[in-house]
Amino acid sequence: MNKRRTITTIFVHIVLLAACFIAIYPVFVMVSGSLKSANELAINASGFPHEPSLENFRRLFTVNSGLILRTFFNSIFVSATSTLLIVAVACLAGFAFAKFRFRGRDTIFFLLLMTMMIPVELNLTPLYLFYAKLDWLNTYKVQIIPSMANVFALFLMRQYMVTIPDSLIEAARIDGAGDFTVFRRIIIPTSTPSIGALAILQFLSKWNELIYPKTMLTDEELMPIMVILPTLNEIESARSVPWELVLAGCTLVTVPLIIVFLIFQNKFLSSVTLGAVKG
Repeated sequence: MNKRRTITTIFVHIVLLAACFIAIYPVFVMVSGSLKSANELAINASGFPHEPSLENFRRLFTVNSGLILRTFFNSIFVSATSTLLIVAVACLAGFAFAKFRFRGRDTIFFLLLMTMMIPVELNLTPLYLFYAKLDWLNTYKVQIIPSMANVFALFLMRQYMVTIPDSLIEAARIDGAGDFTVFRRIIIPTSTPSIGALAILQFLSKWNELIYPKTMLTDEELMPIMVILPTLNEIESARSVPWELVLAGCTLVTVPLIIVFLIFQNKFLSSVTLGAVKG
């Protein structure tokens, strides 16, 4: 029995190590390739750089008069602002749907969930026409404000807040706490694991967004970096794609995602663990 358990443990560790290698190896190739010259990358594409250099990043920041750097900060601004607003609205709406009783609450929530079944691509044409009438095209508003109405975020926060005991809220109300005090001192501190998970997921989603901004924006100065990054293939002749710059750009756009995960990782892991325990 112990021998079988040992064999099983070894097999599981081998599978996990293989999965880790498959996940990490492309990241290693990307980062190491961003530190190589074009000649070295052609000769040694998957190994460690012999003479690592940040020259590719310097060249990257000068492409099209610094367009990459401008779009990089566009992505940071849009993603951070959108995430903050999404979390704020989702927390307020989730609190209302979880702890308040009003006519049509469940019906409204069900109808909102139904909208999640509609592919985003189907909405692009009517949204484009609508935002064109509002004169929102080629603005930061069209990238930030519509994302506040995020049904997935509402669903996530509502489902978490439902599990908060009503006795905590009733005790606070007996002590004279109003709705805003209950929300600020009980709901938010109790929901921090879910808020951390939501912040990571929404920042990642907004950062990686491509089709929506590509449809709503034509001004390159306002575009996020994910729209501009593929154009690195076009800055030189088709016979000589600057892969070292492409890898440097991919490395650059990965850094904010790692930073956000490091900031919210404890809350994210807590939400996953708590969800597993409740399940």
